[in-house]
Amino acid sequence: MVRSQRRPKQQKEKVPHQQRILIMRHNKILSAAIVLCVIAFFTMGSVPSASASTPIPVTITATFDFSNFPNVSGTFTTTGALTISGPATMHVDLNPFNGVRAHCVVTLIASNGTIVIDQQCQFATSPPKGRWEIVGGTGAYANLNGNGSLQYFASSRHASSRGGLLF
Repeated sequence: MVRSQRRPKQQKEKVPHQQRILIMRHNKILSAAIVLCVIAFFTMGSVPSASASTPIPVTITATFDFSNFPNVSGTFTTTGALTISGPATMHVDLNPFNGVRAHCVVTLIASNGTIVIDQQCQFATSPPKGRWEIVGGTGAYANLNGNGSLQYFASSRHASSRGGLLF
């Protein structure tokens, strides 16, 4: 190839100064808009739902036969926010070191689903007391939430929640 046959170099097109400034402004505005959208996207998840319900008082009373301890069975009734009744089961795990505390899992069996309750009990006071919390459910109770205090009456073999709330 002879030198004269070479293609001439293409020169970069020069952009006027004002046009470069407009492009930079456009890029800044676009970047700021993207940042704001990302911030809005991540903060939307932390906004509480407007459909959160007001807690409603409930009392759950259950009577158990302890002859098959630690897996006991019995019946329950509820009043207040929920009015159901039926069979109940409870698995009791006593603290092996002092027997003063227990963890219990109670399952309330109703005609339209079940409610699973986690209980933390302590027997150092008279009457024994503790806390309960709904940790699961099926059927009509699949999305039920609630917790409250627990009072246990060993002489009559029944436990009754006091001050519980469903939400």
